[in-house]
Amino acid sequence: MTKALVIALALIATSAWGSEQALRQAQSLINDGRHGEARRVLEPLEAQYIGDPRYDYLIGLALLETGEPGRAVLALQRAIATEPRFAAARLDLARAYYASGNLGEAQQEFEALRDENPPPAARRAIDQYLALIANRQRRLRMEYRLSTRAGYDSNANSATAVDNFLGFDLIEQSRETSSPFAEFGGSVTMLKPFSQSLLLDTRLGVRQRNNPDASFVNSQIGNASLGLRHVTEKQTRSLRLQGYQVEVDGRDNSAGLALAGSWDFNVRRNLRLGVLGRIGQVKYGDELKVKDVDQYLLGITSNWTYAGGRGSLGGSLLAGTDEPLQADSRYGRDTFGLRFTAGWNFSSQFRAQFTAGLLQSDYDAVFFEQQFDAPREDTLTQLSVKLDWRITPKWLMSHLVAYTNNDTDVDVFEFERVETSLSINRVWR
Repeated sequence: MTKALVIALALIATSAWGSEQALRQAQSLINDGRHGEARRVLEPLEAQYIGDPRYDYLIGLALLETGEPGRAVLALQRAIATEPRFAAARLDLARAYYASGNLGEAQQEFEALRDENPPPAARRAIDQYLALIANRQRRLRMEYRLSTRAGYDSNANSATAVDNFLGFDLIEQSRETSSPFAEFGGSVTMLKPFSQSLLLDTRLGVRQRNNPDASFVNSQIGNASLGLRHVTEKQTRSLRLQGYQVEVDGRDNSAGLALAGSWDFNVRRNLRLGVLGRIGQVKYGDELKVKDVDQYLLGITSNWTYAGGRGSLGGSLLAGTDEPLQADSRYGRDTFGLRFTAGWNFSSQFRAQFTAGLLQSDYDAVFFEQQFDAPREDTLTQLSVKLDWRITPKWLMSHLVAYTNNDTDVDVFEFERVETSLSINRVWR
């Protein structure tokens, strides 16, 4: 009797282990985009695992990706009924609603997810589907946003810490100056569909920053863009005309106009790649005309999500050149940049993001020949940590700590900067 019991328990354990291995195999197949094979692995396990949120999610996803959104809806609904905060299942349920033609349910689920501070990759997917839904309905979408930010900046004017350069004492505006600051801003976004996949994307924004202890760098910034976006379930292409203008201490500082294009697409379900390009011109105020340049930029981007969409890793590689408009300008340069982001959603309300960036600038000319005999080289390093708290679907509070360091062989352009701030944003849709 005892021997029979042991054998029975062993058989049960072996069966459970085999089923667990099958679930892992199905997950691996789905990650590789082999949804039909995953479905063939999962369907024989239905009687044993139906009601298990992991199984229901995997079979629902496999059904969705093999052209059966109706059955996928039922499986994904079961997963969410067991785990209501299963964000990945909710996102794929919204996709299943969309694929089955239930646009109202899809829109409701996508909008609920959007209001829960999703990771950047998930946010892009959500916006992509909402754009597709709006396009089908030929519906104009408007978004209004107000923001306020306050904090402390150790170097509000991004200036050097040295007091003397080439035998001359630097004035206050040319030396590192710390200050508390307050920022106020607003933006408007208008999305107008032309067809099921093409829409007009118009954006306007303004921002003002006041630095009580460094008022000579108080600034006002305005920006506008007008573009076309072609959106499908698997990819997004855009072409956009962008412009901005900056005033510092009440005087014109700079203005820019550029034509930018991008194309990003799904390589795998949780991996997205993209390419981008921009050509434009930046012009400065009368006292800084020597800095006027034509700019050219190319880049590639990537974003990978994991842990059911809670985590994300992103990266970009950029290369560009600035060509001076004046023959005697020293501001021609070649640039090469790297950027890395990592984010994690602790819950639907709390998210953390870390960003690191490096920009190498190799100038064509020598600055201050009396002191230096080689062209200027700069290495700009930027690090930041941001914590977001989604108070309600319409209110977002963020805390940011950022570090910037410009390392260069020309002392007067070298600087270090630490900024910490708290911001509050309100959105209307």
